[in-house]
Amino acid sequence: MNITKRKRMNASLIFAILPALFLTLGLAPPVSATMQIGNTIILFAGADASTIQNAVDSLPAEGGTVKLNAGVYALSQGIHIDRSNVTLTGESGTVLRLNDSVDQPVILVGTDAQTPVEGDEIQNVRISNLEIDGNKDNQNQETDPDRSWIRNNGIDVRRTRNLWIGDLNVYNAVSGGLAVSWNSRKVFAGNFMFHHNQFDGIALYASEDIQIADFMCYENEFAGLSLDNNLSHVIFHDGSIKNNGDVGIFARDSEDLSFFHLVISDNGSHGCFMSHQEPGTGTGVARLVFSACSFLDNSGDGLHLGSTTADSPDNAVVSCLFSGNTGTALHVIDGGAIDDAGCVYQ
Repeated sequence: MNITKRKRMNASLIFAILPALFLTLGLAPPVSATMQIGNTIILFAGADASTIQNAVDSLPAEGGTVKLNAGVYALSQGIHIDRSNVTLTGESGTVLRLNDSVDQPVILVGTDAQTPVEGDEIQNVRISNLEIDGNKDNQNQETDPDRSWIRNNGIDVRRTRNLWIGDLNVYNAVSGGLAVSWNSRKVFAGNFMFHHNQFDGIALYASEDIQIADFMCYENEFAGLSLDNNLSHVIFHDGSIKNNGDVGIFARDSEDLSFFHLVISDNGSHGCFMSHQEPGTGTGVARLVFSACSFLDNSGDGLHLGSTTADSPDNAVVSCLFSGNTGTALHVIDGGAIDDAGCVYQ
C-alpha cells in the first residue's frame, strides 16, 4: 500500500473511532476540538461557525478537506468558501443549522464582491454529505444586511468553476435552496433534495455547463427550478419537481437546456412556464428539449410557452406524457411554436 493511501485510511479510522473513545471514557469532546491529519482537518459535533470558518481558511493552498463529525452545528454566521481546492464534507447525520437572525447564506461559495470580475474566480470545490437547515422562520430578511446583493440561500455559488456538490438535503432557506450565478461553470450536483425554501428550490443564472442529476425539488414556496439571465448548456436528468407553490420550472433568457426523465407534478401553477424578459429582445428560450418527461396534475398548463418564435425558437418536446393538468397539456401563444414528437396527451 502506498503512503498516501495509508494516510487516508488512518485519517478515516481515527475520524470514526474518536467519538466512541470519548464516550467510552465518559467524556464529551470539547466543542472547539479539532484534529489535523495531513491536509484534512476534523471537527467534532458542536464546533461553532468560527471554528469551521477558521478550518476552511487554514487549509494549505494546494488544497485540503474540512471533515465534520456527525451531529448538529449551530451557526452564528454562514460558512464562506472563498478559495480554491477546498472540500467540505460530513459524516452521515451532519447538520448545519443557521441560528436565529443570522441573515446570511448557510454556505457561500466564491466571492462576495458586489460585482465579481474574472480575477475573483475560484475553482475545485466539493461539498457533500450534509443536511443544511436555513431556519427561515427565524430570519429577518432575504438579503444579508451588510451585503444587500447577497441573497440568503442554503448554498449560494458565485463565480466558481469546477464545483461538485452531492448527498445533500437543503431546506428552510429564507431565499432559495441552491443558487448559482455570476458566470459559474463546470458545476455538477447530484443525489440531493431541495425543499421548503422561501423561494425556489434551485436557481441558475448567468452561468454555463451545469449538470443536475438524481434530485428532488418539492414544496418550495415559488418554483422548483428557476432558470434565467443568460443561462446556457445545462442538463437536468432523473428528478422529481413536485408540489411547489408556483411553477415546477420557470425558464427565460436561456438556451441549450435539456430535461430528461423528470416527473413534474402537482405544482401550484404550470408544470413549466417559458417566456422572455422583453418582447423582441431575444431574451426568451432557445433550443430547450424535454425528453421522456411527465407533466402530471399541475394546476395550470402542463407546459406553457409565452413567447413567439422571434424570442423563443427551436424548442422541442419528445416522448413526454401530459396527464391531469388543469389547463392545456401543451399551450403555445399565437406566433410561437414547439416541435413535438411521440408525446401522449390526456
